[in-house]
Amino acid sequence: MKFLATIGLPILLQAGFTWLIINAAPGGSFGGLGALLFAGIGMPITAVLLFLLTRAGSGRGVSGQILRWALVTLALPLTQLGLLVLVSVFRL
Repeated sequence: MKFLATIGLPILLQAGFTWLIINAAPGGSFGGLGALLFAGIGMPITAVLLFLLTRAGSGRGVSGQILRWALVTLALPLTQLGLLVLVSVFRL
């Protein structure tokens, strides 16, 4: 159950955010495609990193682990949001 909560929930949140970015990208731009490609690479990397962090930190306190999980989980959505801003500002 611990692995489901620490790996499954962040991946579902990343998938939902990716869907929002794809729909928010201006019509026919490369922003949605870039978000999809980032998600295809970033979500498996995130899952592996979260698995390793969960396994390595099983004896430690939860409060320190939550910060690590949040930082790893937020890397992909922040990258996608930055891409969307670049596409919107520079009209790529």
